[in-house]
Amino acid sequence: MAAKHGEKAPKIAGYFSGMKKSEAEEMLQKIRDEEFNILVTTDRFLNTRFELLRGKKFSFIFVDDVDSFLKSARNIDKVLLLMGFDEEEIERQLSLVSRRSEKNEAGEHASREIAKPDSILLVAGATAKGRRTKRIQLFRRLLNFEPGGSIEFVRNISNMYLRPSKNMWEQVAELVKTHGGGCLIFVPQTAGVESAKELAKFLNSQGISAYAYERMDAKMLGRFELGEYDVLVGVASRRSPLARGIDLPERIRYVIFAGVPRRELNVSWREHRPSMLLSLLRNLYSILREKNESELVQVTGMLKKCVPTDREVLEIVREGLESSRQPEGFAGYVYSAVTRAHQLLKTYIGEEELRRVAENLDMRLRVDENGVSIILPDIDGYIQASGRSSRMYAGGITRGISILIVDDEKAFRGISRALETIYEETFQEYTLEQAREEFKQCDRDRQFLREIRTGSARLESLDILSSSLIVVESPTKARTLAYFFGKPARRVVDGLTVYESVGEGYVACLTACQGHLVDITTSQGFHGVWVHDGEFVPMYVDIRRCSKCGEQFTDSEVCPNCRSDKYFTKLSIIESLRKLALEFDRVFIATDPDTEGEKIGYDLYVSIWPFNKRIERLELHEITRKALRDAFKSPRSISLPLVEAQVVRRIEDRWVGFELSRRLWEFFGEKHLSAGRVQTPVLGWIIQRMEEAKKKRLVASMTFEDGSELMLDSIEDVDVVKRLYAEGVLNVEVADVKYVETVVPAVKPYTTDSLLRDASIFLRLSAAEAMDAAQTLFESGLITYHRTGSTYVSSTGLSVARNYLEENFPGLFVARHHGEPGAHECIRPTKPLSRKQLELYLQSGLIRVPMRIGDREFMLYDLVFRRFMASQMKDALVQRQICKLMILGKTYDIERIVDVIEPGFLHLYQVIKTVKALEPGVHRVLNLQIKSMQAVPFFREGDIIALMRERGIGRPSTYAQVLNLLYKRRYIFNDNGRVLATKLGKTIYGYLVSNFGSFVSEALTRRLEELMESIESGKVSYQEVLKELYRETLQISKTPARAA
Repeated sequence: MAAKHGEKAPKIAGYFSGMKKSEAEEMLQKIRDEEFNILVTTDRFLNTRFELLRGKKFSFIFVDDVDSFLKSARNIDKVLLLMGFDEEEIERQLSLVSRRSEKNEAGEHASREIAKPDSILLVAGATAKGRRTKRIQLFRRLLNFEPGGSIEFVRNISNMYLRPSKNMWEQVAELVKTHGGGCLIFVPQTAGVESAKELAKFLNSQGISAYAYERMDAKMLGRFELGEYDVLVGVASRRSPLARGIDLPERIRYVIFAGVPRRELNVSWREHRPSMLLSLLRNLYSILREKNESELVQVTGMLKKCVPTDREVLEIVREGLESSRQPEGFAGYVYSAVTRAHQLLKTYIGEEELRRVAENLDMRLRVDENGVSIILPDIDGYIQASGRSSRMYAGGITRGISILIVDDEKAFRGISRALETIYEETFQEYTLEQAREEFKQCDRDRQFLREIRTGSARLESLDILSSSLIVVESPTKARTLAYFFGKPARRVVDGLTVYESVGEGYVACLTACQGHLVDITTSQGFHGVWVHDGEFVPMYVDIRRCSKCGEQFTDSEVCPNCRSDKYFTKLSIIESLRKLALEFDRVFIATDPDTEGEKIGYDLYVSIWPFNKRIERLELHEITRKALRDAFKSPRSISLPLVEAQVVRRIEDRWVGFELSRRLWEFFGEKHLSAGRVQTPVLGWIIQRMEEAKKKRLVASMTFEDGSELMLDSIEDVDVVKRLYAEGVLNVEVADVKYVETVVPAVKPYTTDSLLRDASIFLRLSAAEAMDAAQTLFESGLITYHRTGSTYVSSTGLSVARNYLEENFPGLFVARHHGEPGAHECIRPTKPLSRKQLELYLQSGLIRVPMRIGDREFMLYDLVFRRFMASQMKDALVQRQICKLMILGKTYDIERIVDVIEPGFLHLYQVIKTVKALEPGVHRVLNLQIKSMQAVPFFREGDIIALMRERGIGRPSTYAQVLNLLYKRRYIFNDNGRVLATKLGKTIYGYLVSNFGSFVSEALTRRLEELMESIESGKVSYQEVLKELYRETLQISKTPARAA
């Protein structure tokens, strides 16, 4: 290390186990006497000779190979001591980790500031896969930091596939001769190292300089880098030395896969390792769950608790299996999990399952007397190996090329689906023309790299990696986005969790503002608005959340619900975001893509702007890697018209709500009552429907001699019909029978109201439950934004449908946009995965989401998936029967669907029920039932929401909220799915309509919604709308009230 001018060179001490005895003793003495400024040693030194360092404090500690370091709890403790933490504090924090849940941990962190030394700890590693042990959690508590993981998702690769026209090895040789050196070649794991050696030998015989790379060899890598070797050959696996840890962006141009990457999982009937059994069960999940789902869930749950397992425990379990005797303690629990897994496999894997796997799944399954073997497409191996051709550098990410030679169609189908589903990339068929264009870009990047290294690159052409802070609303969404490019590092800034991730051309930190930061005050102005010279200025204060009950409030030092004085203020989030903003080149605001999200984005903008002036808005309609990439390419500024519309909505809600509620309090003497302009008409609909439902109608259900059935509405001469039936002489005549073929158009994809309606009808979910489930699916990146009134399908959505339908329903895909592009898209799945496929991907770990996906979420996902796919399928063709039915001289027109000729979209979304055709002639009625039924059914939540959409009352983001508020105020209740008004609800509605009918009318509410839309589009001044609202609100306050 060179010393600066006028400074002494630093004293460097280094110790390792291979030193000569005399050198080692001399170095140990130097360390003992502190004769060094820099100490270089191994983690083993910490274990064996830590006493030499005890009591010393290091200002900077660098740990290489963090994977190995994190495996030792003692290492972590000792490094913390060397940073200056005392043993008492470490033990105290460790005990808190043991006792507290994550939620309570955050509270403890906030309540007690930990004294932190000024030392710096820097860790590095290729994968950083340390599990979330108690010691890892110490990093979070003491350093506000948690190590991240691999960033293999950061790719700029052209994925090509080629079906060989000749022998596999000859095809490989031809490709290398065509495209030149700088190539890595991979054989499948199932072929093994010997195959790689044989391939290298063959290539050498063809005049291509090749070397089979079996283990880490810096010398051979150096020769490859210098061009002495054209290609290196290895095995496609995450553990392959050729697929990991090699970073030669100038030299490695492309990768060839001599066969589809696949791996074999062999599990014997005596397998004692829980990890192997768990992996097998996850991959066979879709088959086993249909046989005995409860047992499968229990066994996989037990195995998860056993992983990882100490070697000593594994040995005890192995011995127990050999002797058929269950050991005691934790080993006994592992033994029980393992034996139950064996039994599950032996019981439910047979000939039928083998046949189904052969037909449907992207794997090969073999069962014999030795155990179970499955061969799986290895997407992890493909990503790891192909990633060697695309590396990060100062100007971004180099372009790489991957050419996969297909030798197994089933495995290729699986790896293609996984590439698109997990990584949102696709394979393109290899053509020489396309490949040459890709290699031009590839070689331009390598030339630029050499220019940077030699100092000849033009600085203006160098797009240095920039750092970005991305702010979203939800912590779950922040975590989902951060995980798109590998496991992120995590740190805590003044209580705010921040995820650090590396994307394509940027380093980003993601965090969440946790919803609205400010709200209109309740203590100043006219209900929080300053009115001056005809202008209206809302006055905002910070939002507070009670630490005890979770209630949100403003303008108070105690919670209005539970009277606790312990609360969390959103000002702390603003301060944390300001502190963070100083660290980054730019800030991106990625709140929800609606007016409410725009208002939150505006509040973030004005709060952060003094600290970082490079702020832009990202619009994400789905939480996917592609959507994030596209958003980065087209950021925008905050839309003031959208913000103004939301401001008006909030003021209108406050003014009208406060004034009407105040009048209710004065008249009824109860301060829990409230009213609003939207909820009042909705309450009126429910009351009106209850009155209409009191009316009755007669419905006759008949069965004829030939077994055909008929339901007749509003039958006449009921008494005569009953008498003739009782006498056994009731006959009906079917005449003028015609058959007509009718096209049934494919359904449109879901909007918020139609999804909530169907969730209510088919899944028996309340609007609140359905919106919660949809929120979970959206934030987990599984469906698009769920607060939308649009049925439009983007080109991305069409691609999702095409990929699924062309594979599963060939010939039925019909691309439909269902409308014109606008601010939003329909609700649709983001991946071409059915419910069963999604469950399999989640169980096997191929897809990881930050939230638990339970039965409710799976049911709703299935509804969204089938409806969307049906919207992109052929119309159905059905046969209708049209005839006349005559009873006692009365004629009734009958029309019914009797056959489905071409199912089309009905394959996935069944909305039609066929009945047996009525034969012409006279029929005797064998069975007759006449029932008195309601003229109209009571409303269900879905019906009310559909009516809100139809009549222009409320918005997609407020449909469920309106019903929730009516429930909360006890104006309505739910009776087995039927929504009914309470006595209180009827009384309140009567009072409001009698006294303030013009202010809470459906027509006025609809006109206000139209005005809001005009503000959003910039057609109307929001100040003019506020003037009108102000006049109306003053009228409410002056209107004399009387009893209903």
